[in-house]
Order: sequence, then structure tokens, then C-alpha cells
Amino acid sequence: MRDCFICGGASATEFHARVEAQDYVRCSRCGLIYVDQVLPTAELYHAYDGGILKAWRRKVVAPFRGFAQVRGFAESMARADRIVDFVAGLRPNHQSQPSWLDIGCNKGFLLAAAIARGWDVHGIELVPELVVPFKRKYKRFAGNIHTQRFTDVQSRLPDHAFDVISAIDVIEHFEDPRSDLSGIRRILKPGGLLVVQTPDGAAAQAAESAAGWGALKPLEHLHLFNAANLEILAGQLRFEEIRFFEPFEVADGNLVALLR
Repeated sequence: MRDCFICGGASATEFHARVEAQDYVRCSRCGLIYVDQVLPTAELYHAYDGGILKAWRRKVVAPFRGFAQVRGFAESMARADRIVDFVAGLRPNHQSQPSWLDIGCNKGFLLAAAIARGWDVHGIELVPELVVPFKRKYKRFAGNIHTQRFTDVQSRLPDHAFDVISAIDVIEHFEDPRSDLSGIRRILKPGGLLVVQTPDGAAAQAAESAAGWGALKPLEHLHLFNAANLEILAGQLRFEEIRFFEPFEVADGNLVALLR
């Protein structure tokens, strides 16, 4: 079995569940739940592009779709507004036009909500077609959008570049969480904030459902954290503070963490 990357050993690793012909294991010391084998990146990408037909349809439709016409626009913008208001409440004295990087920005709802409040926004999104309507509407920020994995982009980002970085429903997708979270810390300004929402491996749904827990998606959710092991990891990476809050939406059992 693959070692727990937080605890650093396999002695406490145990079988957790089998989902879609892939095994999840669990560290009995810190509770991290993770896939025993991370498939090659090219195979993982197909979980996001939706397959040949869906990818083709996205590429054809995206250039003609308005930003406000995307599916679930009103609900998604309301969620984005809540997140931006949450962050603003934690930074009452921020300077004019602070910088915000949204990792996994999807269709750009959070970026749009931050723009409306005067932020200089940047985004990273693996599927290029998703951000086409946003880039067409917000041409000033189009050049700030990177369409790759964070792990491929981070080396090109300068140290201490961002006041806030958000990773909403993202860190569970990281193939190498230690490297990626270390990269995030590097590009945060001193005193900067990382806002994370991720499925909670200690949620009641996780314990009750085992293989039936909705967060177990072996091509997408590679590492499932809980508050305890996320706090250990934050300390290992030399974040100065970690605090936990109610999730922005419960879904299959989420937690929200603020790392400074």
C-alpha cells in the first residue's frame, strides 16, 4: 500500500474501500483517505474533460455562450458572493485592489464576484473551454487565466504575489498535495490567506457510507483530508495559522479551512 504522505509510513495504512475498481486506503494515525495508486495524469484528465463528445461540444458552444448564460449562473454567483464576503470579513483593512488567485476557477464565478469588489484577479483552470465566456466578458483579466494544472503553473508564478488564494473543492484533486500546498505558500504574500473547501474525511457520511460516500471518486478525489491531518500538514509546511469554519455548502460533508 502507498505510504501516507503526512505520516510518512505504511505501517498504519489499511484498506478503506474499493470504488470503480480502485482501492482507497486510510491512515489509522491521521485519518487521511487516499487512492492507493494515482493513475497517470493523462488518464485522470478524462474525468474532467467529460470524454470526446462532451469536450467537442464544449469547444463548439463556448465561443458563443455569454457568461451569464452558463448553467446554474444565479446559484453559482450567489455562492461566489458568499465566499468573497467571507474573505472580506477576514481582511477589514486590505489595500486598494488586492490580488486574488482562484485555483480551479471553473467558469469564473468567484473571479467575477471578486472583480465586482475591486480585486485584481487571476485564475487557474484545467479545462480551457470552461473559462472562455468569462475571458470574453472580462477581457482585462483574460491574460491572467492559466489553463493548466496548478503544479504546471506554479513555477512561473513569483514569490509573494497574492493576498488571497482560494482552492474551493480543489486540494482533494492534487496529485502531490505537499508540493502543491508548498507552492501555494510560496506565492502568498506575508500574512496572505489560503481559503480551502474540501470533502471532510471525518464527516458522518464518510464513516456511515464507506464505499458509498459520494466524495469517493478515484479519478478525481485522490486525497481526502480531515481537520486534524490538515492541521498537521499546515504545520509541516510552516503556515502560521489554520482555522476551520462551516462549509460554503454541505454536499457530501465538507470542511472549510483558512490558512495564513
